[in-house]
Amino acid sequence: MSIFEKLGIVTNIWTKRIDDGDRFEDLVRQFGDHGFEDMEVREGDYLRNSEFGSLIGELETAMGRYTDEQWKAICDAIWEGDQDSAVTAGDSPLFARVGAFIELAKNLKLSYAMSHSWLGAPEDLEADTQQIIQAKKLAYLLCPVNARLRIVGLAPTGGKTDPQAAVANVKRYRSLLPNCPMVFAVENSRQPATFTLDLAVQGGALLTYDEANTYRDDGTTVNPPEEFWSAVRMEDLTSVHFKQKTADGVLTQVSEGYVDFAAIGKRLVAGDYKGDLLLENTPTDQPLEDAVSSRVYLSSLL
Repeated sequence: MSIFEKLGIVTNIWTKRIDDGDRFEDLVRQFGDHGFEDMEVREGDYLRNSEFGSLIGELETAMGRYTDEQWKAICDAIWEGDQDSAVTAGDSPLFARVGAFIELAKNLKLSYAMSHSWLGAPEDLEADTQQIIQAKKLAYLLCPVNARLRIVGLAPTGGKTDPQAAVANVKRYRSLLPNCPMVFAVENSRQPATFTLDLAVQGGALLTYDEANTYRDDGTTVNPPEEFWSAVRMEDLTSVHFKQKTADGVLTQVSEGYVDFAAIGKRLVAGDYKGDLLLENTPTDQPLEDAVSSRVYLSSLL
């Protein structure tokens, strides 16, 4: 079986469908039924403006009413098909709604991702800490057995990256909410992948790699992919994202372009890669058809 047969998705490919009124839960079910079992719930306006985003907002408010230990117990109980006694009577309807979603997602592997200014020293340390704790609590609720939080680097204060502060941030983020174990990952975005990899390794985090992000619009690279693949160990990777870029930008389906997906697949197979593979096409009004076509194309390469 091709490594690409187990392709998953990042939920921002649903942006147009959700903006047009589709329910997040219905898209989860639809994509799960078509074999896309790994799903990374990507933060963004499309999500927050949806009914499911409102549920997340209510959960974030409810977090303050429970200790970290109580939150973990509640999450574990919901995934076991129960409702923990720590849930207050007032919050019972809220967690019943969560339970209905978990029932839908129980055979899937959900993770959580958001943009965050981690590449420099935070302006407000306490606010920065609380934002990560809140995100970790959501990540744990989505999948206690295989919880993962990924952050994508926003430009730091003043626009200048501070590697020492970035590593300190990663170490601090990893130490937060220790009672809820999870993978903590950062992604290469605007910075060179080798640079981001080095920060992740120093901080003890894993890396989410997206080779399309290394390409500029004209096809030149921020740093050559070969340089990254020579530096990375498979155990440093938790996820590899797939989208194709050409002079026209990121495509709606994976096909020919700057990124050599066959080469990536061969490297992953040779290295016995254990992480997930996630599709992140440009959103359209037919994301399922685009995802299936992308999976067929990728599977034909190996």
